[in-house]
Amino acid sequence: MVEIIDFLASRGHLPSEGSSSPEQRDYLQRLVKQSNARLVGEIGFNAGFSSLAFLSANADVRVASFDIGCHEVVGHAKEFVDARYPGRHELILGDSAHTVPMYRTQNPQTSFDIVFIDGGHKYAEARDDILHMKALSHAGTYVVIDDLTPWFWWGEGPTRAWTEAISQGIIAPVEIIKDGVPVNDIEPPGQRSWGLGHYCFDRALSTDPTRENSK
Repeated sequence: MVEIIDFLASRGHLPSEGSSSPEQRDYLQRLVKQSNARLVGEIGFNAGFSSLAFLSANADVRVASFDIGCHEVVGHAKEFVDARYPGRHELILGDSAHTVPMYRTQNPQTSFDIVFIDGGHKYAEARDDILHMKALSHAGTYVVIDDLTPWFWWGEGPTRAWTEAISQGIIAPVEIIKDGVPVNDIEPPGQRSWGLGHYCFDRALSTDPTRENSK
């Protein structure tokens, strides 16, 4: 990450919030390698740290990032990512409540192998991101939800959305990671906590996970 931090500093726009921690970046890299993922969809690009983690994990990985685009660092981070991994990253700017469903309409054959949700922190935003990204997933898709830290204000909404998605049968949980370490429950203290799961599909009706995951 030293290279992109130096690059962003040279442009006068270091990230002020929302960037992945070193533990989380390592986790995302391992998830790509272990799952043999080839197409990743993420909500929340910001300074590009998580995108770089995904892209660096495998030379065949492509990433589509949805970002509101309200921070000036986004454009500079995109410049760096494109220079480092040309042709492998797509950035879709705008409110994910609208851009994700539109992307699904425009790319009906796209199905992500990993979904990473680190966007809006309000409950309704996180809930809608979970639901909308399911339409771009298949039966084998891993879904990672960030900010499961309800002891901080920014973690209340994502945590509620995560727990409700589980109780409603939308997500089957796999594990909770807090500051890089697996834990049994979402509880303080801790600086960074996220959940890993699978989207739940009716196997008889779900998208065939063996089909080509590309546009």
